[in-house]
Amino acid sequence: MKSDVMTKKIDFENMAGSELLEYISFKDEFPNEAEMAFYVFQARYQRDILQKSEVLCSKFEYNEVIAFLAATCTFDKVWKNAHTFSMEKANTKNVDKAILLWMYKILFTQILLFKNRDTCAQPTKEEDLSLIDNVDGLIKVYAPEELEKQKELKENLSFLERVLQGLSLKHRIIYFTYLAYKPDKDKNIPRSVSNKLQEQLELTQASIRVYRKEATDLVNNYINKVNGNK
Repeated sequence: MKSDVMTKKIDFENMAGSELLEYISFKDEFPNEAEMAFYVFQARYQRDILQKSEVLCSKFEYNEVIAFLAATCTFDKVWKNAHTFSMEKANTKNVDKAILLWMYKILFTQILLFKNRDTCAQPTKEEDLSLIDNVDGLIKVYAPEELEKQKELKENLSFLERVLQGLSLKHRIIYFTYLAYKPDKDKNIPRSVSNKLQEQLELTQASIRVYRKEATDLVNNYINKVNGNK
């Protein structure tokens, strides 16, 4: 891409997905154009990726919140690794299908990270992990320096605070803290976080499990109710 081309008005909306990825891959040289291309790219493929994420996450018994976060991580990877897409390596000549198949592989990897590492977000030093009592704190774990991504997460996860507002502060702290650091029910929460919960909330681990179950059941019942009304 030459600079004189970049200075012209670019019609990203009518651009093929492969061309959008090409612009995104030049984010260091042309950051503004890359961001505009990524915005269009995400809007075009987000619905398909989220639906696929919900299907895959259901196999791991993850709820829609985890599915959304996994999809978010997938687009983060696309932003960083757009240059790895290749039509030549695709098993189809349909550009959109080739892109989705490429992203499905990325998505599956992100979902596996929840099982193997408890999060698909960038690892954080355990000693720096703090208790979380609201959506804003949760968002900072998954998108610490990305303002646009924080805004998107806020819009999609704000319902959690509405659902949990009838429960105690301890319920909310336990729920959001576990969601941030332990989305996989088969993994243990980091020991430092477990100790903080017990010490600061003055609860035993058994009590924490009860509080967490009450909050989780409330959220899951809400999600099931919403899905049943669609």
